[in-house]
Amino acid sequence: MNIVLAYGILGFNTVPFTDIEYFNNIQKHLEDRFQARVLVAEVAPVAGIEVRGNQLKRKILDDLEQTVKPSVLDPDKKVHIIAHSMGGLDSRYILSPANPDNIADRVSSLTTIGTPHQGSPLADLCESFVDGESDMPLLGAIEGIIRGIVSKFLWFDAVYDLTTESTRKFNDIYIDNPQVDYFCIAGEGRHGDESSKTCKLLLPAHRYIKRMTDEENDGTVPVSSALRDGWEAISPPWPADHFDEVGHDLDRGVNSTPDHFDYLGKYEKIAERLRELPDN
Repeated sequence: MNIVLAYGILGFNTVPFTDIEYFNNIQKHLEDRFQARVLVAEVAPVAGIEVRGNQLKRKILDDLEQTVKPSVLDPDKKVHIIAHSMGGLDSRYILSPANPDNIADRVSSLTTIGTPHQGSPLADLCESFVDGESDMPLLGAIEGIIRGIVSKFLWFDAVYDLTTESTRKFNDIYIDNPQVDYFCIAGEGRHGDESSKTCKLLLPAHRYIKRMTDEENDGTVPVSSALRDGWEAISPPWPADHFDEVGHDLDRGVNSTPDHFDYLGKYEKIAERLRELPDN
């Protein structure tokens, strides 16, 4: 089984000079448990969907075509992409028939985890600070200065691509490819009272999203945005925050795994579902 792991905004494979992986021990676990060939595709952490998507496509094709050594994937098999957060939008871009350079013929399935298919209120909030729509008078007075500064940074492209308006346009253009099986998973936040729904870092964001949407969320993406009409939801929403979903409990320290959430077991369930597909 070929599996490609695609990370989200600000993502990385491994932090240099550390053993911190974005997908915390997930690659090795899938390799050991399923004898899978697993590639973590490195893309620009803060670029927009088009840039990141094209990089993701190139990483997959280069490996399948054995143009990089050592290669990881089996060139005789199709690929299953498991994507977290923005990585799901990058993947949809390279699979859609609206993209003339799509690689749907090399990909069997796409599974998205915590992907903002309908945007994130957090991205809308960031965008409002620089587009003149903020209700804060002070920001309105200096919006030109803010936009001038922010627009010089590449990360603004990524944030804009995650807004409600941008994803609406994206969804209208980049339709799903009938050649590919699509699956999705949402995070609804940790079980417990409102003061412990996410790690402390994400708690203000969780509360903001809950107030704006009246929905459960993982501290970054509302449940309804992480789910997508016509796709199979592999499981009920995970009792996890956005970092728990890839194996990081930030309340317990850098690179600490969640003790409240069996994330590796969840990835096993994904792999078991993918293994059932006809061409696998």
